Amino acid sequence: MTNLTRLRTTFLAFIAGLFCCFAAQAQDGMNTVIISTDGGMSLAANTDLSASPAMSSKVLKMNLPPAPETNAYFYDDSRKDLHQSLDWMLETNAESPTYWNLYTEARIRLKLKDYAGARSAAEKAYGLSLKHMPASQEYVMLCAAVVAKAHELAKK
Repeated sequence: MTNLTRLRTTFLAFIAGLFCCFAAQAQDGMNTVIISTDGGMSLAANTDLSASPAMSSKVLKMNLPPAPETNAYFYDDSRKDLHQSLDWMLETNAESPTYWNLYTEARIRLKLKDYAGARSAAEKAYGLSLKHMPASQEYVMLCAAVVAKAHELAKK
């Protein structure tokens, strides 16, 4: 196996591990990603590496707190608690609003039947996504659809 192939495999495993880590433990606690220097990777929750001195010299440990938007996506997709999901999205958008997070907020508000809030968030997301064209072309269409749907449902 060439070094380039090994590096590519390790990088892809790392990225996949990050996604798995966030999806598996989105609600609480610290997520730990352990990457071995020989190219292997494992996921663990609150692992104590000091117990094995030989192993601790061969791994890189990163504690990653779950991001509020990750929790919001999880709660929204699984329909666990839309109000909690909205709170997390509001927290995220207060710090640094992005068009994809504003779109998610608008979608959550639409599900909660807050049509004015959904329309407002979708219009903000639409404006931000227009600034990032052509990368955000899909979000321009999605935000326009949310604005139209919120306007239609508010009339009823």
